[in-house]
This record gives sequence, structure tokens and C-alpha cells, in this order.
Amino acid sequence: MSMICEICAKSYKKGNKVQRLIGNRVSGRSIRRQLPNLRSRRFSIDGTVVSLKLCASCLKRFKKDSKVKVNPNFKLA
Repeated sequence: MSMICEICAKSYKKGNKVQRLIGNRVSGRSIRRQLPNLRSRRFSIDGTVVSLKLCASCLKRFKKDSKVKVNPNFKLA
């Protein structure tokens, strides 16, 4: 299974792992991958249960959007 968010398509980042000796002298570099913080959650969409892989930021956004309730008596002045 791929490590990609199904909402925002966030995937891995590539960087260098730098090994240091005395002070700031670099003795070697190797490539490393930083993986996204993915969570698998089940959602009910139109009565069908769907399993999605979401990154933590998308999951946080969904939780925040679901807590927002619109008050019908509220009037903008």
C-alpha cells in the first residue's frame, strides 16, 4: 500500500542524513525518507462505509469542520 494521503496527496520528502565527526566536519551523507503522518479512518459517505488514509492535518481539518454548527437564529449586523 502506498504512503500517500488520499485527500491532499501528501507523500514522502527526501532529505540527507548527515553524519558528523568532530565539530562541524561531515564524514558522510546518505539519503533518507521522511514519511507523512498517515491515519486510516472509516467514514460513512451516502450510507456506504469507506476506509481512507488521511494525513494528520487533513484529519484535524475534518474534525474541526464537523464541530462547526450553524445557528439559524444568528443574524449578521
